[in-house]
Amino acid sequence: MNGQQEQIINQLKVQGILPNKTYFQHDYSLAINNEASFPENELYLSVADLETNAEMQYLAMQNIAEVKLNGNYQYTDVLQRERNIIEIIYPSNSFKSLRDGIYFYTLDENKQLKKQKSFNDVYKLPCYLRVEKKHGIVVSIQKRPLTTITRYNYNYWANNNLKYLKLEILDISNNVIYFSETFFNEKGELEKTTRKNTKTGLSSIETIVNQGDIYSIDEFFDDKGIKTNRVSHYKNSFRVKNEVLNKNGKVIKTNNSEIELFDFEKDLDEPYPYNQLIMNIEKCNSLLTDSIFMQGISENPKYDQEALIRTEYLGITPNQVYYHKLPFPSFMVERYKNFPHQAPLTLIEAENQSPQEKYNDLIKIEIGNNYQYKKIDKTKWQQTAISLPSSQLKSLENGIHFFVINDKGQLTPLNSVEEAIAQPTYVRVEKVMGKIVSTLQKTRVQWLTTEFDYKKNAPIRSKLTVIESHIVPKLVIESEYEDGLYIPTSQVIKNAQGNIIRTFKIVKKKNTIAILERFNEQGVKTNHIEISKQGDIENQYLDSKEHVRFTTSDIQDKEYPQLYDELPFNPDGFEMMLFEHFNK
Repeated sequence: MNGQQEQIINQLKVQGILPNKTYFQHDYSLAINNEASFPENELYLSVADLETNAEMQYLAMQNIAEVKLNGNYQYTDVLQRERNIIEIIYPSNSFKSLRDGIYFYTLDENKQLKKQKSFNDVYKLPCYLRVEKKHGIVVSIQKRPLTTITRYNYNYWANNNLKYLKLEILDISNNVIYFSETFFNEKGELEKTTRKNTKTGLSSIETIVNQGDIYSIDEFFDDKGIKTNRVSHYKNSFRVKNEVLNKNGKVIKTNNSEIELFDFEKDLDEPYPYNQLIMNIEKCNSLLTDSIFMQGISENPKYDQEALIRTEYLGITPNQVYYHKLPFPSFMVERYKNFPHQAPLTLIEAENQSPQEKYNDLIKIEIGNNYQYKKIDKTKWQQTAISLPSSQLKSLENGIHFFVINDKGQLTPLNSVEEAIAQPTYVRVEKVMGKIVSTLQKTRVQWLTTEFDYKKNAPIRSKLTVIESHIVPKLVIESEYEDGLYIPTSQVIKNAQGNIIRTFKIVKKKNTIAILERFNEQGVKTNHIEISKQGDIENQYLDSKEHVRFTTSDIQDKEYPQLYDELPFNPDGFEMMLFEHFNK
């Protein structure tokens, strides 16, 4: 026993921790050596002490283990439950009568709420609801479904080294669906591991051999016990040799692929009716929402249906026009197939969302018949606090007022916020309890719109129009998408006269992966660029008759470089690029 382990034992004794008694621990980790067999994380007498653990909330996963220690304060029995912490969309009126605090509920088969007395009553269940209320407002409604249940059992040699470890993975009914048994020698060194998937009947026996450059040999068996594969694992390497065997045990082919008896990445299925509750993407942890956004534009009826229900719950209807909350989720990466997941705002609510920022976005949305974004109108405003003569503001009533201002600082009132945002520059004045609390001058610096076409809910085309920009003249960028990618597979840029000035296309041509072509403002081709699968570039400069003048290996234009030369880019990416250059 080393000094650190002695220190852990002494600390546990001071805390009153006793052998063979059940305690609770957060973030338990599997012990596969003697050093890890002592609990380094704090142990708790009550499971309720872990319910509000901030780290679990941050990671969007609840991780609670029931642990028992032996007389040497090493793990003997551990039962670990892990859950996803998922913010959901649910009628808050159901909890109107509650006082401030944290409450726990279950749902019956008719989706009716049943209030539970405490966390102790729910932490073992397949799923439950957690509701938090602050200052009279429901700030969080979560479902917490079990994702994994794992049981560990340890035995030790007389010298306290690991002797045996049994691991069992359970379903929500506590049936064993996978188990493994690991055996160690008296030095605590791993010797053999047996594994079995109880649902499929497939099993394996891995033996540590340490012969030559081979570390271990893993033999696999089918549900009748017939050996099917022999896999050799090499020392200090991820390389394997997988020998496929026939029924007589002879090698019939060899490959270098691993065999997985069990899918350790798959979560337990959510029970009904919890699996019908819709995730609140706006409030949910990105660790959970990323898995939705990664679906890209591929077909996924489950997520499509959830997105449709979420949109309807938010009160968004086909052909509706409204203003959007900030920050606006970026294309594909933070939104699912252009389905909205934030509640709509009125113009007056959206116009001043970021009053302290130097720049403020105003985003108008038009919804299509499919409940997805049909058109996104984005204007960016530069905001500057200004001083105005009090004499011009003295007669104003409490509220928000809009003006245009001339060169002499004189204000002309505007009738509405709609009239204000139609101006290239306007002044916004806010008066509260007889005092002017804000005077901002807002100047539009960028204006772009993007329109989308769909096929089976998947965005297949977009058309971005640059209406105003200090960086580029008016442009139209038409893009096409496929294969679940948010980067376009083809793209065309047209100037204000409608002439094509840039093209990009993914191709399958021998060793070529993409072709870019550039044209001048009159539509005459000036460059033909091919990009190989290895990333090599052949940039041909052409004369007016499309004869090659010279060739370079640089994608940058040496003669007339433009900001939009390096296609492709998605709509949001181009918008960000424009603003970054403006803001330099």
